[in-house]
Amino acid sequence: MKSAFFFIAILLVSATQSDAQQERKMKKPVFCGYKYKDTAIVRRHFEKQLAFLRINDGDTVVDIGSSSGAFTGCINVIAEFKKAHFILVDIDSNCLNQAKVADMIAYYEGIRGRPFNNSISLVVNTVDSLWLPLNHYKKIWLFNTLHEIPDKAGMIRQVSAVMQSGGELLIAELLATEKKKMHNGCNKPLMSDEEMKTLMAAAGFDFIDVAINPLAVKKIKNPYYLYRFMKR
Repeated sequence: MKSAFFFIAILLVSATQSDAQQERKMKKPVFCGYKYKDTAIVRRHFEKQLAFLRINDGDTVVDIGSSSGAFTGCINVIAEFKKAHFILVDIDSNCLNQAKVADMIAYYEGIRGRPFNNSISLVVNTVDSLWLPLNHYKKIWLFNTLHEIPDKAGMIRQVSAVMQSGGELLIAELLATEKKKMHNGCNKPLMSDEEMKTLMAAAGFDFIDVAINPLAVKKIKNPYYLYRFMKR
């Protein structure tokens, strides 16, 4: 009888552990992108970048190549501006969809400890269109995105078409070096600083300034440049 009771107890414990494991698994974030574990880590990685971005209350920011919006989520963890609106744009609907963006927001609001002050919307674009209104936006980002696009000049023309004159285009990219010309993650070729500035000038953008390696990374094989360009 004791053996039977002990066996039943083991089954109950096993079932409880299994339920707990399943619950933890269900709570695991499913959005695409980095998943930093606390505010201190987010601040270390993004504080200098946030300062460079110069976001003000009421701004609308378009994040092209956003995936599930993790960069925007991290910025909102440490930001103090209010009523900004972020438009996430990506061609990959597997990563940019309501469920995964909601999951990203819930995750980073949990890290922040309170809801974001700002709103986020989604646009799934196509190869030949950003599906955004023309001559409309004053601030657009492309973070770790441009090197993945085969027709870079075409993409920048599309970006220019939806921007107002005097608007800021912020581009973050790892740049090629003599020893390391390919991206570690996707194995696609990286651009040089000269190539970046030439591409942008041809599309009607003036170089304004750049932050070099504004990251909390001790060793980096390719320099990380965060550029600011202005549409003429």
